[in-house]
Amino acid sequence: MEETNQESPPVVEAGMPAEPEKRAVNQPMLRFLRWALAFFIVFSLGALLVIVTVFVPSQRRVQQSVERYEQLEGISAADLDQANQRIAELERQVDSLSAFEARNQELQTELDQARLHVVILSARSDVAQARLALAKQDPTKARVVLSNTGDTLKSLETLLKPDQRKVVTDLQNRLGLILDEIEENAYAAESDLDVLATSLLELEDAYFGAP
Repeated sequence: MEETNQESPPVVEAGMPAEPEKRAVNQPMLRFLRWALAFFIVFSLGALLVIVTVFVPSQRRVQQSVERYEQLEGISAADLDQANQRIAELERQVDSLSAFEARNQELQTELDQARLHVVILSARSDVAQARLALAKQDPTKARVVLSNTGDTLKSLETLLKPDQRKVVTDLQNRLGLILDEIEENAYAAESDLDVLATSLLELEDAYFGAP
């Protein structure tokens, strides 16, 4: 019986895997590690971006608010008292100006009343002089005396309230009659002068008569 020379296959020890199988097992692990490293880098960059764009400005604003609050806390009681004193001083000035304005209004009213009285007295003086001239039979002088009385009555009208000006209109009409009559009818002119004098006296009493 012939012997055949056949090489026996290499003996693989138990528990020692072949080299290709070992590389095949490590490749998925390497890919996982690469993805994990990439994810960690991306996550770290994102976290850094959040810190730079959000956290740092917010922290700066908080710090500014704290500084502003500390500045407000730094206002002393003396500063507050000084401010309150200034406010009180301004209020006193306002009250003083209000009182001055009220007094000024009172003085203006008194001045207007004095002007009104002077105008009435001026008109009464003209009428009295005209009556005296007619009594002396001097109608020319009476006309000269009454030549400015029309302007006096216009001034009187401006010093009265609108609802009181009708009385001035009546006085002006009466003066017109006198000037028309004074040369031709001295008696009628003298009679109208009496009426005008009475009307002016009543007007003076209405404003300046005894209460």
